[in-house]
Amino acid sequence: MRVVIGFIGFFLLFSAQAAELQFNILQPGKGDSAKEGDRVSVHYTGWLMSGKKFDSSVDRGTPFQFEIGAGRVIKGWEQGVAGMLVGEKRELIIPPELGYGSRAVGGGLIPANSTLRFEVELLEIVQPPYSNIDNDELKNMLAAGVPIYDIRTAEEWKETGVVAPSIKLTLFDANGRQNPAFLDAFTQEIGKDDPVILICRTGNRTGMLAEFLVTKMGYSQVYNVEDGIVKWKEAGNPVDKL
Repeated sequence: MRVVIGFIGFFLLFSAQAAELQFNILQPGKGDSAKEGDRVSVHYTGWLMSGKKFDSSVDRGTPFQFEIGAGRVIKGWEQGVAGMLVGEKRELIIPPELGYGSRAVGGGLIPANSTLRFEVELLEIVQPPYSNIDNDELKNMLAAGVPIYDIRTAEEWKETGVVAPSIKLTLFDANGRQNPAFLDAFTQEIGKDDPVILICRTGNRTGMLAEFLVTKMGYSQVYNVEDGIVKWKEAGNPVDKL
C-alpha cells in the first residue's frame, strides 16, 4: 500500500517553524546534488517510531519518482531529499507538522500526529522528457519564431505583463480548476511535431504541463521556461503590459 506517496494532491499547510526535520547520512553519495525542480528516483522504507513498518518501495522492487518542490509529497520529504547526492542514503525523522499532521492516513496505518522515520536512497536525478530553457535560449527561440504560450490567469498577466508575443491561454484558474477549453485550443493550434514554448510564473505549472504533453499526448518538442516570467523580469527583459 503506497501510503506515503499515494495521496497525490494532499498537501499539508503547516508552518515549518513548529518543528524541524532531523536527518542522518547513512551512506554517502558521489553523484550530482538534488535541488528544487529536479525529478528524482528514490527507494524508501517508512516506519512509525514504534518500529512498525508501513510502506516500502524496496519491498515492492519499484523505485518512486517525484519532483522536488512540486508539493506532491509531504514537506519532510521535500526538505529531506533536497541536497542529497546520487547514491546517498539518509535517515529522515519527520515530525507530524512536516508529515501528515493531525490526520490519520492509510486507514489508520499511520495514526494522527505521528512522527515518522524513513530511510531514503537517491538513485537518480531523472532528466525530464521535455527541455528546460533559460532566458538566453528563450530569446533565441523567440527570434526563430517558435510560438510561446503563457498559461497563467488573466490576473497574473495583468500583474506582471507577458513576454511578447505570448499566446495567452489559461490552464488553471485562480481556484486551481482546469480550463476545459485548454487542450482543444492548444491541440488545434500546435501539431505534435511542432516546437512550442510554455511559460508561467516560475516554471512549475508549465513543467507539469510539458511532461503531460510529451508523455500522454505524444508531443516531441516542448520547451519549458525553467524559471518563468519571474526571472525573465528580474533580468531586466521587456514585457508587454496589459
